[in-house]
Amino acid sequence: MNRTGPFIIGSLFVLTAGLVLLGIIMVLSTSQFVFSSANPNRNVYQYMGKQLISFSLGLGCLGFFSTRDYNLWDRWSRYIMLLVIGLLVYVLYFGPVVNGARRWIVVFGFQFQPSEAAKLAVILYLSSVWADRYERLGSLFQGVLFPMSLVVVALGLILMEPSHSATMFIGLLAMTIWYVAGGRLRHLIPFFVVLCVAVAVALYQKPYLLERVYAHFQPEKYADKALHVRQAGIGFAHGGMWGVGLGEGQQTLGFIPFVHTDFIFAAMGEELGFVKCSLVLLAFLAFLWLGFTIAIRCQNPFGRLLAAGCTMALGLQSAINVAVVTGCIPTTGISLPFISYGGSSLCVSMSMTGLLISVAKETFEADPVRSRP
Repeated sequence: MNRTGPFIIGSLFVLTAGLVLLGIIMVLSTSQFVFSSANPNRNVYQYMGKQLISFSLGLGCLGFFSTRDYNLWDRWSRYIMLLVIGLLVYVLYFGPVVNGARRWIVVFGFQFQPSEAAKLAVILYLSSVWADRYERLGSLFQGVLFPMSLVVVALGLILMEPSHSATMFIGLLAMTIWYVAGGRLRHLIPFFVVLCVAVAVALYQKPYLLERVYAHFQPEKYADKALHVRQAGIGFAHGGMWGVGLGEGQQTLGFIPFVHTDFIFAAMGEELGFVKCSLVLLAFLAFLWLGFTIAIRCQNPFGRLLAAGCTMALGLQSAINVAVVTGCIPTTGISLPFISYGGSSLCVSMSMTGLLISVAKETFEADPVRSRP
């Protein structure tokens, strides 16, 4: 392996570790009010402690996937997909109801979200199927309908939880992987129609989802639904160029509900300021550049799709989260990878980093000529 391989692998690890550590700091900064107001006698470091445990588990996932030949998952991807579908069925019947939804499995006091694991399972499964069927991508049945059948089942189960944001995200991710694989866009029309029908049904059954869309275009009329984004904008304005300092933000004092999860970037804008937030976004862009570099250099069809899928998943999720917080698109429940509070999301994101490192190892060892800088 020449110098390019270690540089890319090391950079991926440093960027991942840096973003996660920043997330732990921001979780501590944004979660203190949650505990002090709800229960003054409760430990304000509880969220940070859980996130540290999740980081330890995520580090184990990163090490596990990075030290194993990624081709192993080509053989096991279908079984992993079926296992995740089984977990999604289990959570619908036996998962605890939290805020009117069944999305979690409780294991030793920790909550695990199968819909997060579904993101990784879909990437592994579709990368394997479409790498094996590369010559059949021009066929509607063998190229799209048959491979996507299991994905549609998983999306249906996630929609029943309900988790509308995860359903749309995974559906969009699947279509993106198909395009990268070289498929014909017109063959995605049936899947796109099914996804649109599912979204329409969800909007009809859950009027509050439609109100979020209205609130994006008419924030004055739907002030209560636009509260998150409005307060986030106030936070960005208050933070200015350099921020007000960690723990000094006003928006963490209950103005933005669950600011330590989906809207943690708003707290970063206030406490860290525009300049530091820009550096964080540059770190995400650098991560995407490294991931796509691995995908482009990889000669193995499965490895190429796997690297591209992991990179697009993290990039798309980051872009959607930042777009929501800054008011560019309607509010969704998409977290910021590596930074937002949540053990399931953190472990899955770090697993994707491990897979990227695994692909990079083989890529830059097998093709030293193409890997020259």
